[in-house]
Amino acid sequence: MNTFKINGTNFGIGEVVCEIENGLIKDLTIEGNEEITALITDDENGEWSWILYPPMVFFREVPFEQKDTQIEITEELLEEYDISFYLLEHHNIYGTLIINDNHIMISGEVRQHMNNEKLYDLEIVVAK
Repeated sequence: MNTFKINGTNFGIGEVVCEIENGLIKDLTIEGNEEITALITDDENGEWSWILYPPMVFFREVPFEQKDTQIEITEELLEEYDISFYLLEHHNIYGTLIINDNHIMISGEVRQHMNNEKLYDLEIVVAK
């Protein structure tokens, strides 16, 4: 099942780009679904009423060996490569990225970029 969950709220899966070449994730971009996000944000008193666009994660120019299907997303990796969670502003992701023949999975947490304060739990699964 395709999910883009933030603190347990499923924003669904919208556009997905997955370009891997020569041991490098050229572009992995996963967006939440626009229609589902609109339904979630319609509740003016809801937790996500302030969101204007679906959430998004991206990994660009990140080394990736096909045989090694798991990447630990650490402070060092974030400093070295273009990796981010975007929800009206950029935030850091900490956790695990798994890419295999069946799915793409990101699990972990989102932390504020400036002070590293935990903001959200994150779980994304995209079937291939």
